Amino acid sequence: MPSPVHLRIANPHEKLETLLPQVESRMRDAAGSRAGFSESGEIGARSAAAYHLGAGGQRVRARLGLAAGLALGLSDNDVLCIATCAELMHNASLIHDDLQDRDHFRRGQQAVWAKYGGNIAICSGDFLLSAAYCALCTISQPAALPSLLALLHERTAMAIDGQCADLAGLDAQADGVGLYTKIVMAKSGALLGLPLELALLASGYEDAVPVARQACENFAVGYQIFDDMEDLVGDAERIDGGGNKRPALNIVLVSIQSQSRAAATLRARNLGLQHLALCESNAAKLPSGAGALLLGFSADMRRKLTGNLLRETR
Repeated sequence: MPSPVHLRIANPHEKLETLLPQVESRMRDAAGSRAGFSESGEIGARSAAAYHLGAGGQRVRARLGLAAGLALGLSDNDVLCIATCAELMHNASLIHDDLQDRDHFRRGQQAVWAKYGGNIAICSGDFLLSAAYCALCTISQPAALPSLLALLHERTAMAIDGQCADLAGLDAQADGVGLYTKIVMAKSGALLGLPLELALLASGYEDAVPVARQACENFAVGYQIFDDMEDLVGDAERIDGGGNKRPALNIVLVSIQSQSRAAATLRARNLGLQHLALCESNAAKLPSGAGALLLGFSADMRRKLTGNLLRETR
């Protein structure tokens, strides 16, 4: 499993750090203390989910939901519902993704499938997916719940479509950057934008939801391009058939078909910077500074891409 890209965290709202532990608590509660059919509690979807959540993470989606919701004036309870929902759905996708990619490690420990087996990993991911819907049930605006649940389904379905396109082995190497971008926007952008979109919808800013979606989709592409730069050697080995992992979709390997590796790398970085600029343009348009944290993430990623570009040209 490649090392995750770490983002510099800058909090636009002082309450964010005090609420994050409550998100963790709600996620632990969602995993539940019951052992199901196992008296020991060592086997089953619940214990596997708790094991996965216990590894921590940057909680980027929780932070985005908290920051946006607080900026928009939502209650503490409602921003916690949104942040918890988004993190649970994201973590469900990680459990399934590790199984499909045959990645043995996640966040410094064995992936769920590697520790508990593939069948338990499927059940555990499904369990967290279901818990994500439940996380919204205590929101203080019952009238908004149908639209929030519909949005949750739409973004989850979009992420699944992107994952299926990736798993299907669509020949992005032949079809080019356009297909790569479309897959990344669906696979990664949908769930990244979910907390921002939920916060806007719950705050009555329905018209701003498409703007948030575009911002997050473009950030996802910029983020993925940087990640691809870091993982280039390992991804090339996967494309060449090494190991038991499925081939990786990598922007440099997509571009390299028609040009040298150096030219493909430069093209990929420039594309990443373009998408980050689009992200920042849209994030700045969100009401009440709801996109401030995303702006910070994008600026940090832009510095990383630019720094790598300078190193390559020295």
